[in-house]
Amino acid sequence: MTIRVFLLSPLASMKGEHLPTAAMILEGELVEVTAFGVRLRVKRWMDEKGKELTSDPRDLVIPAGKVDHIAYR
Repeated sequence: MTIRVFLLSPLASMKGEHLPTAAMILEGELVEVTAFGVRLRVKRWMDEKGKELTSDPRDLVIPAGKVDHIAYR
């Protein structure tokens, strides 16, 4: 199932991690929902205005406390 996750704040990233630091909207395949958060196979990364950011697809676990809301597509 494809979902779009809207974050409360941008992703934290360190040099060399290849995560876009301004990413606040993540779109991809829902892998799993746990008590901790959402596991997502991210395919698209966007900033707070919806502008697409460049990054490779990757699997992330997004803690529930970081999620503002989720839209199912």
